[in-house]
Amino acid sequence: MAENTTTTSTTTKPSAKKPAAAKRTPKAKAAAKRKSAARRATATTPSRTTGRRVRTQAKNETRTAASAQARAARITAEQGKSLAERAALTYVGATLEVRDRVLGAATTVVDTLGSRKSAERELNKLQGRAERRGVKARNQLERDVKKARTRVERTVRRNRNAVERDASRRGNVVTEQLAGVSSRVEGVAQVGVATVSRVGTLAKDRVTALV
Repeated sequence: MAENTTTTSTTTKPSAKKPAAAKRTPKAKAAAKRKSAARRATATTPSRTTGRRVRTQAKNETRTAASAQARAARITAEQGKSLAERAALTYVGATLEVRDRVLGAATTVVDTLGSRKSAERELNKLQGRAERRGVKARNQLERDVKKARTRVERTVRRNRNAVERDASRRGNVVTEQLAGVSSRVEGVAQVGVATVSRVGTLAKDRVTALV
């Protein structure tokens, strides 16, 4: 009995092709755009936040600086006002002090003398004394000025005389020097004339001898 050999052939089925990707619909495209815009917004949000924070900080610093300047100006104005008030009060106080002293002196004089005539007589005496002191001081000043003027005039006159003497002495020296130079020039001229005459005589004698 013949053996029947059964050969089982394995048939490989071709793999199913993947369906082509479906084309995006307009709605899908719009959704994708919205997502990418959201991602970009998320990426740029920190920088915008940082810029806003920096601007806010700058505004706060500017406001603080302006407040400090205004406060400094106000303090300076208050200090200047205080100084002006103190100066005015000092002037008024000094004036009142002088007035009080004058009134006190007059009251003391009146109280001491006891009557108006006596007070007037005493005041006239004080006035005369003050006038005499003034005249004395004026005369002393005039004498000092006169002495100083005389001293200056004497010094100027002495210096002027010294300069004139020096100039006169220098003029005499120059005159003497000029006289010496003139005499020397005349001597040289005379020597030159004599020499020329001598040369002429010798030349004449030689010519005569040759002839």
